[in-house]
Amino acid sequence: MSVVLTYGASGTQGGPVARQLVERGEDVRLLVRNPDAVRQLEAGGAELAIGDLVDADSLREAHRDVDRVFLHLPLQYDFELHKAYGANAIAAAREAGAELIVLNTTAHVIDGTDVEVYNVRRHTLDQLADSGVPAVVFRPTFYMEIFLGPWIMPGIQEQGVIAFPLPNDFPMSWVSAEEVGAYCVAALDRPDLAGQSFDIGGPEALTGDEIAARVSALLGRTITWVTIDPSDYEQALVPLFGGAVAAAVADQVRYIIANNIGPVDMTPTRDELGVEAISFEAWAKPQAWGS
Repeated sequence: MSVVLTYGASGTQGGPVARQLVERGEDVRLLVRNPDAVRQLEAGGAELAIGDLVDADSLREAHRDVDRVFLHLPLQYDFELHKAYGANAIAAAREAGAELIVLNTTAHVIDGTDVEVYNVRRHTLDQLADSGVPAVVFRPTFYMEIFLGPWIMPGIQEQGVIAFPLPNDFPMSWVSAEEVGAYCVAALDRPDLAGQSFDIGGPEALTGDEIAARVSALLGRTITWVTIDPSDYEQALVPLFGGAVAAAVADQVRYIIANNIGPVDMTPTRDELGVEAISFEAWAKPQAWGS
C-alpha cells in the first residue's frame, strides 16, 4: 500500500483530507508540529511525522518512502516565508521521488494582478511546475467556515447580522472544507489529472442575502447580511491577525468585488472526480451557531 503524506492535518482545510484518508484505510502519514492535535487520527491508524515547513531536514525525513503528497501551506502573509515553505515542501517531495502532489492553494489564485497574495501563490505554483513532480492543483473560493470565525460569529449571535465586505447581492460559490477535502482525496487516486488546475466552489452561487435567509431559517430568527467596506473589514481583522494579514485579506476582497469573481460552474469537475456536493444548508445544520 502506498504512503500518503498529509500536511495541515490539525487545521480546517487539511483536517478533512486526513480524516477521509484514514476512514478509507489509506496508509497515512501526518506532518505535524503538535502531535496532541491529531491524537484521534493517530488512534485511527495514521502515522505521525514531527516536522516544520522551515526545517528542510524534518521534511526530508517526513517524506521518506512516501508515494503521494497532499500539500496545503498555512495562511502565511510573510511572503518570503511563504515562498520558503513552498520551496522546502516541493524539494522534499521531489527528492523522495513522490509520484503525485495534490495541492490546495487555500484560496483564489488570479494571474496578472498587483495583489501580492495572489502573486506569492503563483510563485509556489511555478515552483511546483518546475520541480517535475506530477501535480494536481485545487484553488478554492471562499470557505463556508468563514462564518464561524470570531470576526463574524459574535455578530450573528449577538446582533443578528452577518457583517462581511461582499455586497449583499454579490453571488459567491461558497464551499465547505469537507467538500474541498473530498476533491483532494479523489485526486490522490488520479495521476492522470497531473498538470491540471481546478477552481473549486460549492454547488450554489449564493448572495449575501441568500446566506442570511438560510441562517435565519436555521436559527428561527431574522439574520441580516450587512455589507461593510473592505477598509473597515481590514481594521476589524487587525487585532486578530495583525496589520499585514488584514491588509492582504482586504486587497483580495477588493479585487474579487471589482472583477466580479464569485460563481464557479462545478458540474464538469464534480462529474470528473465523483464528489458529492455539500449545500450551504447541509453544512450549516450541524454547526454550533449558539443563541
